[in-house]
Amino acid sequence: MPMTDRTELASLTVGQFGRMSQLSRKALRVYNERGLLLPARIDPESGYRYYTRAQVDVARRIRLLRLMDMSLENITAVLAAWETDPATARRLIQGQVTAVEKRVTAVQLAAQLLQEEFIPNKERHMSFTFAQAEWPAQTVVSIRRHITVPAYHQSIYPTLQQLWGHIREHGAEPSGDPIALYYGPVNEEDDGPVEICVPFSGLVPPAGEIKVRELPAHKTVQVRTFDEYNQYPKLLEMWNGLGRYVNEQAIEPNWDHDMTTYEIWHADETMSICWPVK
Repeated sequence: MPMTDRTELASLTVGQFGRMSQLSRKALRVYNERGLLLPARIDPESGYRYYTRAQVDVARRIRLLRLMDMSLENITAVLAAWETDPATARRLIQGQVTAVEKRVTAVQLAAQLLQEEFIPNKERHMSFTFAQAEWPAQTVVSIRRHITVPAYHQSIYPTLQQLWGHIREHGAEPSGDPIALYYGPVNEEDDGPVEICVPFSGLVPPAGEIKVRELPAHKTVQVRTFDEYNQYPKLLEMWNGLGRYVNEQAIEPNWDHDMTTYEIWHADETMSICWPVK
């Protein structure tokens, strides 16, 4: 029996392939444009696209991965590893499951916080202890980036290593816990920016993306994280509570001198969440 190449097997029209794979024409067009699922053959005269039956399995996997809200970039990585490195494909899929579970928990938490908005202030139980603090001026080395989650979380430790190394390279020493200033939301869609800082004592020059600047003396309203509130998504509840407290107490925020809300990362893996105020 003569061998048949892939293009000769490409007999399914876009409509037929879409019905078999349960993907719309629009989806197939997008996946084609992104290089995710290319037609096996394109008729040079009509421009019609044709697919093989073997591609139905690939299309089905794409559909299921999209149902998991996986990005097209990560779907590309899963498909690339499917045959040659199934362990990596499984790890990427499980990573998406974990991310979706966290988002579901965050949605449930947001709903809970919104329900609490209906409770009168006098009947509301205060879950956290907010305190005011005075902070002296500090000289820091810092790196400010536009970055989204999860890349931000993956970059934190390497960025701190870069800053600590730069300080010690010039004979100086870190003089305080790392600080992360948030100039905008940082999540799967919003990219801040966020500025990671390390206070130091001594003389250190700027270099490339590493800047040297002074955080001015200022006052904050702040709260210390604890237990499950050290981690996302419960951490969101503390941020929400702090913002609500500042607003309800009619405290005026202080955004002068390039300051914004920030976290101080302590060695015991807790944080101080800080809101600069007048």
